[in-house]
Amino acid sequence: MPYRLSPLAAVLFTVLLAPCAQALQAGESAPALGGVEAGRVVYVDFWASWCVPCRKSMPALEALYRKHGAAGFAVVGVNKDVNEDDSRRFLQRVPVTFTLVKDADDGLARSFGVKAMPSGYLVDRRGIVRRVHRGFTDATAAELDEEIQSLLREPR
Repeated sequence: MPYRLSPLAAVLFTVLLAPCAQALQAGESAPALGGVEAGRVVYVDFWASWCVPCRKSMPALEALYRKHGAAGFAVVGVNKDVNEDDSRRFLQRVPVTFTLVKDADDGLARSFGVKAMPSGYLVDRRGIVRRVHRGFTDATAAELDEEIQSLLREPR
């Protein structure tokens, strides 16, 4: 399965130009996300085939994307696998329809300051990180659903 690139994914690659030394925190601007797919709430998720919690997070993110996509929510899955065959096998077992990009050289992960797998960054319509999720549990999906709904209700 080839990676699908959207305008949002293309702009994410520009994140490589401005790496940060520390992990992004809520309230900080997301790297290079401003103005991309204007007005969308975006969840940037760093995942890998070897990541056990990712087996739970990917289907949950797909469900949230299907539930809220029409209202202005997008997911960008950033794959950390070095071997593309590993991610391909994973996606055959856990298919998703949201945008996927590859980050085998860790440029995007460095830009976001990823410290754990999976790591997710919920970005509001103005490009501000509103929530950082490290790891993924059963409770994370419910929390994320509420956070997404809250951000989608905020005025543009």
